[in-house]
Amino acid sequence: MAGSTVRLRVAVSADETMTLDAVTVALDERGIAVTATAATDADPSDLLRGDPATWLLVTDIDDWSQLDRVRELVRGVRLPGVALTTAPRGGLWGALIEAGAVEVLPADTGSDAIEASLRAAAEGRPGHSPAEVEGLVAQWHMMRDRRERMRRVIASLTVREHEVIELLYDGATVAEIAARFGVAQTTVRTQVKSILRKFGVGSQLAAVAAYDRYLFPRS
Repeated sequence: MAGSTVRLRVAVSADETMTLDAVTVALDERGIAVTATAATDADPSDLLRGDPATWLLVTDIDDWSQLDRVRELVRGVRLPGVALTTAPRGGLWGALIEAGAVEVLPADTGSDAIEASLRAAAEGRPGHSPAEVEGLVAQWHMMRDRRERMRRVIASLTVREHEVIELLYDGATVAEIAARFGVAQTTVRTQVKSILRKFGVGSQLAAVAAYDRYLFPRS
């Protein structure tokens, strides 16, 4: 807090360089020493320079590969830290907690609350109750397992079915897909029915939603 005599040492990681710069300035203005900065795809050792007591991670988690990179970074740092994210509370928060974050905060959290969380992390105090941690991690496991099941389903699609679901996802109609491939609309409808059956859903809209969850991490 503003009146604290302890100069907290924090390593900062963020998706974007501009964010790193802005967070560094904001923490410095509060008397917090930023020991190192690194992108979320950096080697964990880059954040350990200067002997930080904790870390602050700022990430949007836009895709699965980014989530994997962020989790790898958090696991590798091996210090208690805080994650600040635009991802909604749920499975993605659980993914960060399981990787090693002691607290996850929404992106619009105020500076006082962020500093309080960083100081708590540095002192080894948990940011979430055991029940919250259990619930968020359970949501992450469900999300992870759902994607793995979907990965197997996607692998079972024929080449043409894969092309069809991608076009449906892009907003194409059955008529447009048929014209693109030079086939009858009934042929495309048959392919769509096969996709729905494999996805275990009852409509094109549901199939597109399921494909979206496969492509992008959604809590």
